[in-house]
Amino acid sequence: MSLPTLGFWVVHAAGALAGGGLAWAAGQRLHRWLGLSHAAYGYWMGLWLLAVMPVLLSAALALWAPAPLVALPAALIMPLPVALDLGDARTAGAAHVAGAWAPPSAAPWLAVLYAIGAGVALLRVLVGTRRTGRLCRATTPITTAAWPGPRSRAAARRLLAAGITCRGSVLPVSPFAVRWPKPLIVLPASALDQLDDRALCLILGHEAAHLARRDPQRAGLMAVFNALLWFNPFLLRISARVQLATELRCDAHALAEDVHGGRDFAAAYVRTLRLTAATHTPSTALTHRDLAGHEVRIRHMLHGDGARPLSGPRRALLLGSALLTGGLLLVMQASTARPLREAAIGADPIRVATTVTALPLPPVRDTPAGVRFQAPLAAPRITSPFGDTGSIRQRAHRGTDFGARPGTPVLAPADGRVVAATTAYPDGPQYGTVVVIDHGQGWQTLYAHLQGVDVAVGQQVHAGEQIARVGSTGRVTGPHLHLEMLRDGERVDPQAYLP
Repeated sequence: MSLPTLGFWVVHAAGALAGGGLAWAAGQRLHRWLGLSHAAYGYWMGLWLLAVMPVLLSAALALWAPAPLVALPAALIMPLPVALDLGDARTAGAAHVAGAWAPPSAAPWLAVLYAIGAGVALLRVLVGTRRTGRLCRATTPITTAAWPGPRSRAAARRLLAAGITCRGSVLPVSPFAVRWPKPLIVLPASALDQLDDRALCLILGHEAAHLARRDPQRAGLMAVFNALLWFNPFLLRISARVQLATELRCDAHALAEDVHGGRDFAAAYVRTLRLTAATHTPSTALTHRDLAGHEVRIRHMLHGDGARPLSGPRRALLLGSALLTGGLLLVMQASTARPLREAAIGADPIRVATTVTALPLPPVRDTPAGVRFQAPLAAPRITSPFGDTGSIRQRAHRGTDFGARPGTPVLAPADGRVVAATTAYPDGPQYGTVVVIDHGQGWQTLYAHLQGVDVAVGQQVHAGEQIARVGSTGRVTGPHLHLEMLRDGERVDPQAYLP
């Protein structure tokens, strides 16, 4: 599998931004309109999935799907031209000085840019995880005498019986919980000294709820997916709302065991924020830093959650709408951009031929004015015309050769659909890398000896669009473009139809 095309990167990046923006904007508006609670974890998690899953699944399908999902009769597409020509060895030296310098394709640069961004984002997740691991290893067990009262002491015993250890840290970190390599709750030593018995018991209940709901694992997976889509700013905003909902759920769980402890819990929360305000909380700690989120949490601690619950029919309607929207986004992205999928040199030509000629796509529609062609290069210079019978040839030349520098853009001479883009053309290894376009009305064009292609099988192209780059693959002694033009399966002189 080779690098995806420019269209792949553009379509999937635009789809990711569009899906994330739609999920964020529509999610906020719908949240206010329905009067939902800020603790609606399932609602915000669904929006995050809507922003992430369609683009990742469509990219995976485009990269690895063995064949299109919808099949039409293969007879709707003309068969591939039979490989006949052996190329023109006389174009060796002159082609190096012809044509203009062409900049490299943008697709590799976009691939490098994405790889760098994803690598940096994943590295930050890894560094944060390692920092949290070092912090956990530097903690010390909290002795029974260190707890300020019977409530916190009893809560610590219950946690220990459930396999959860409470440990203290000399650093002024915010309380947090981790599940790997074993369930652990970390508290700052200052909290043990400055918080009362009731507040510590509530904090332990809050962190135990995180472990029971496996929030640390969920947060880690979300961080990885966010890193893969690092260029999408909407994911961070939706993730922050998911995290806020998570914290509110755990707050409610802790207060359910002490219904009158809201004021003490809020005071302990504010005091903890002051203790840790000047520190950098580890990235895996389940905390948030936005002031609005802190205000919402304190309000819920003091007054509870006043929002009305979401009814069953509305919940089903929201789920159905999310699934429908996600499916539409997936289909649109997967069908719009198909990456470049070239077969390796030396692959079985029968397999390649079967894959290409059975292309399940509709034919190009005929136009009343017929097909009009333009030059395949910006500065064409013919080095071997159609029908040439030079001394090095075993038969008359069945195409036209154009001299050009390696990497010079090859342009589509007319609108059409790509029916072949391969390094192993069926029964024609002398052609090297090949692109074949079906223009409709019985017209096809073949481009051989290419350095690389910028289109994918099944892609619709327009006149003047870059489809490949001049090269010297196959049986040649120098870089040039070999063009063959066919009408109803018969090769014709391209010069008769080019301007």
